Amino acid sequence: MGFLVKKFKKSMRAFVFYKILTIFGKACYSMHTMSTINISLPLENVRMIDTFIARYGFANRSELFRSLIRLVSHKPALLQDAATFPFSSPQTRSKSTILKEFAQTKKYSKSFLKDLETGLSESSYFSK
Repeated sequence: MGFLVKKFKKSMRAFVFYKILTIFGKACYSMHTMSTINISLPLENVRMIDTFIARYGFANRSELFRSLIRLVSHKPALLQDAATFPFSSPQTRSKSTILKEFAQTKKYSKSFLKDLETGLSESSYFSK
């Protein structure tokens, strides 16, 4: 009989502890209710995200994205960069510098360089 009483008291303590943790957990959760969103990504991006999680010690994908959102809210210019990447303004507006640098690579045909020159000349963005 003593064995049953001890077992009952032990299980009662465990039950009370469980209830306390449950109440505490619900209180904490209600203070910071999270919403769930779903995003679709190519497998290559998912693998990259998982690599970042492992490399930088995030607990999971949600933690990584919350951290990125905090970073962007602290530095909104990053979002502007992301919105225009990989299309960014050239570092120079000089038509001659751009043509010279393209020609120096020796990757482009003469007809391409001629078309580039025509396009740059027609643009109001670039100077001589």
